[in-house]
Amino acid sequence: MNVTLFGYPKTGKTTLFNLLAGAHAAVSAYDDGKREPNVRTVPLPDPRLDRLAEAYPGKKKTAAALDLTDLAGISFGEVKTSLCLGHLRKADGLVHVARGFAGEDIPPSRGRVDPAADIRNMEEELVLADLVLVDSRLERLEKDLKKMKDPEGERERDLLLRLRPALESGQALRSLPMAPAEEKLIRSFAFLTLKPLLHFINIDEKDLGSVRKPEALFPGLAPGAGRRVLAFCGRIEADLAELDPAERQGFMTEYGLAEMSAPLFTGQAAAFLGRITFFTVGKDEVRAWTARKDAPAVEAAAAIHSDIARGFIRAEVISASDLVRHGTLHQAKEAGAIRLEGKEYVVQDGDVIYFRFAP
Repeated sequence: MNVTLFGYPKTGKTTLFNLLAGAHAAVSAYDDGKREPNVRTVPLPDPRLDRLAEAYPGKKKTAAALDLTDLAGISFGEVKTSLCLGHLRKADGLVHVARGFAGEDIPPSRGRVDPAADIRNMEEELVLADLVLVDSRLERLEKDLKKMKDPEGERERDLLLRLRPALESGQALRSLPMAPAEEKLIRSFAFLTLKPLLHFINIDEKDLGSVRKPEALFPGLAPGAGRRVLAFCGRIEADLAELDPAERQGFMTEYGLAEMSAPLFTGQAAAFLGRITFFTVGKDEVRAWTARKDAPAVEAAAAIHSDIARGFIRAEVISASDLVRHGTLHQAKEAGAIRLEGKEYVVQDGDVIYFRFAP
């Protein structure tokens, strides 16, 4: 899974990246727009994995991982032509960081601090980037279809013609109803407005009391279709991240800060990306994996290894909570708590699965 952080310059985007990646992986803020993206991989905490590992103390515990990418600031109006566009298209999810702090020592890149306007503008830029792609693809399709009849190309053209008016009106594609077959037809285009999008506003220390209610701080944040907004105070959290846990908790209480941004985000990352978590208990390892929500068992098997999916025979399934309650897989089998499922079984969040396959 990959999440890409992006935004206009001087928003505290790299500060958020460092908070999410951990102080041990800290990188310096961008001093220009030419540097390569910062990339880190972070484990995703899951209390269910912790409980499973406690039940199997001799086995290694491996969490699911999230790849974080931090892009250089994008100038206003340049998303559709930016060198960062390719990175945005490769991401599974997008985190837009907006500036909500005054900070006279760091002048705002656009001359004013208005995160609500920046959020609206950035959403419009993502829509425009997708519209440019649709127009380009339609132009190519029309030329190709004049030369040769192609039923799949015609279906693609018809779908793009249906989507284009929505983009022209400023609507994100994620808000439109689409059948699975239609989503598959345009998946390779990696439309930006089909990706999960989260806005993170970097606020002033004086506004910490409203960190979980950013709409109260910025009335212009009218709810948009599928819009999700969180807030953090980069300066305070960066200082807190340097403290040992016990000392940090004391200062968090003083600031009225219930939770740091990192656990808040990483704890919701899988759901944000439309993924579920399943687990395996092997000979030496207890491990968490992620799969697309509503994925069949054979697709989840492929997340582990393509050979398992290719030789899939059946899946032995039990929920993590039931396995912990029974103690071991052997005891769960004796109690009749393990189900046998086939390739099309829809994997549920929290399943523990043992895949049987022919090598």
